Amino acid sequence: MKPPMLLIVENDPLLLTGMAAILDKRGFRCFLARNLEVAQQAVETIAFDLILLSFSRDPLAAAEAAASLRQHQQSKELPVIFLADDFDQNWIEPLHLAGGVYCLPKPFEPEVLLDLVDKTFCLPHLAA
Repeated sequence: MKPPMLLIVENDPLLLTGMAAILDKRGFRCFLARNLEVAQQAVETIAFDLILLSFSRDPLAAAEAAASLRQHQQSKELPVIFLADDFDQNWIEPLHLAGGVYCLPKPFEPEVLLDLVDKTFCLPHLAA
């Protein structure tokens, strides 16, 4: 069985490579995208198991970005972990409707990210 394939969308190159290194050590395969355009091209050809999508202050734009990544047949059921520069309780519903299973405020400890990724694959509706 292949390890899960994660799509990480983050415009900060240090955070992007740092997350990938941490997740790779845990055995996950990672595709790195510094912008939405690269991520959209990737979902057309690569079968992902999870999207990690970073955003700044606009949760509606983040929800739209997630929806655009999930519009392809092979990606429409993908769970999304949003990585936010800030967090507001009012964001829960739009992010959930866009496939969000968690929203992790930045900065975060590596262990917290790993824990949420692991928990995502334990959710009953995502079990294969």
